[in-house]
Amino acid sequence: MPSNRFITIDVETANSWFGSICQVGVVVFTDGQITDEWETLVDPNDDFDGFNMRIHGITPEMVIGKPAFSDAFARVTSLVGQDLVASYGHFDRSAFSQACELHQISRMGNPWLNIHPVVRRAWPDMYADGGFGLNPVCKYLGITLSRHHNAIDDARAAGMILLRAAEVTGISPAEWLARNKRPVRLPGAPIINTDGPLIGESIAFTGALEMPRQHAQDLAASIGCSLSNTVTKKTTILVVGDQDLTRFAGKEKSSKHIKAEALIAGGQYLRIIGESDFVAMVALDEADHS
Repeated sequence: MPSNRFITIDVETANSWFGSICQVGVVVFTDGQITDEWETLVDPNDDFDGFNMRIHGITPEMVIGKPAFSDAFARVTSLVGQDLVASYGHFDRSAFSQACELHQISRMGNPWLNIHPVVRRAWPDMYADGGFGLNPVCKYLGITLSRHHNAIDDARAAGMILLRAAEVTGISPAEWLARNKRPVRLPGAPIINTDGPLIGESIAFTGALEMPRQHAQDLAASIGCSLSNTVTKKTTILVVGDQDLTRFAGKEKSSKHIKAEALIAGGQYLRIIGESDFVAMVALDEADHS
C-alpha cells in the first residue's frame, strides 16, 4: 500500500438532530499506522434525548464545562490539515456540516470518504447488498470494537476497516474516492442512483413530512437509497417528520418509529433522522456534484 495519511472521524449526538454533537473522536493514520488520537465530549447547548443517551451513555451532566463545538472543531482541523477525512457512513459528515452551519463556521474543504461503499466493493460477496453496520463488519474482519457508539472507538475501528480494505484490494484510501464512483454488483430498481453516497442503505419514511412523500422517495433514490414502505431488519434509515421528533410535539410515536427503536436496541444498524437532516444530506451530495 502506498504511503498516505488519512483521518477518521466519528461523532455522537445529543438528540435526533445531526447538529447536536456531544462527542467527537478523531484518529490519524499515517502509512498504515495510528499516529495520533483525540477525543472530547462537547456541550451541544441542546436537549438530550433519552433514546440517544441509552445508545451512547452520554448525559447532560457529563458535558457541563466541556468545549463548545466551535472549540472542538478548531482542534479537529488542526489534526486534519489538508488530508483525506473518512467516516463510517455519510452521517458524521452531515453532522459536521449542520453543526458548522449552526455555529457559523466554514465547513472543512477536505476530501471526505464514505467507508460504506468501500466495504461493499472490497467484500462484495458479503456486503454488496447491505448489512455493513460497523459492529458486524468488525466482527467479520476480526477488528476489536470494545465500545460501540463511543466516538473514538468507532473512529478507530472505521480506520482499521479502511486499512483492511486497502490491503485486500491494493486500492489506497485516497484512491477509493474515485473507485467508489464506479458501479458495484447490485440488484434492485433502476431508478436508484448507484453512484449515490448512500448506496446500499434502505430507507423508510414516517410522520408528517413537509415535502410530498413521492418527492422524498425520489430524493432518497437520487442519493442511492433503496425504498421501503415498512421498517424491517433490512432498514438502515428511518426519516421522521421534524415536528414528530420535537420534544413537546404532544404526539405519540408512529409504529414505524417504535419498531425502529426496538431494532436499534436489539443491535441493528439503523439511524432515525429528521426530515431536515435528510434534506441536508441530499443538499450536501448535490454540492459535491455541482
